[in-house]
Amino acid sequence: MSASLLIFLIVIPFGYGAKEKPELSDEIKEIIGHVHNECVSQTGVAEEDIANCENGIFKEDNKLKCYMFCLLEEGSLVDDEENVDYDMMISLIPEQYTDRVSKMISSCKHLDTKDKNKCQRAFDVHKCSYERDPNFYFLF
Repeated sequence: MSASLLIFLIVIPFGYGAKEKPELSDEIKEIIGHVHNECVSQTGVAEEDIANCENGIFKEDNKLKCYMFCLLEEGSLVDDEENVDYDMMISLIPEQYTDRVSKMISSCKHLDTKDKNKCQRAFDVHKCSYERDPNFYFLF
């Protein structure tokens, strides 16, 4: 399994019923934990603020916003000009969720505009994703 796919599990809205998280191997949990810890360390975001996103509480906090972008960077889903590769993101998801996630991302990626900083762009797409399909969204 590629590093980008593992990071995808952290970053992208991912569905397993109503807020049921996927069962992950210990190896994947370890990688997710490392990336999570790295991004928490880089941004100083509060764990509570990350957890609250699953309940639709997206605190207007730069640390949270930059945490979301950090996950994308750590997942190699961002190019040198800070553009997120949404097509690559969609290509990494399991086939049974492709349509649902593709619709969600397609309806939100327009919020990723260069007139905003990278952290705000990531935050806006995450918040929109939650609003489009709250039972299908979670953030590690």
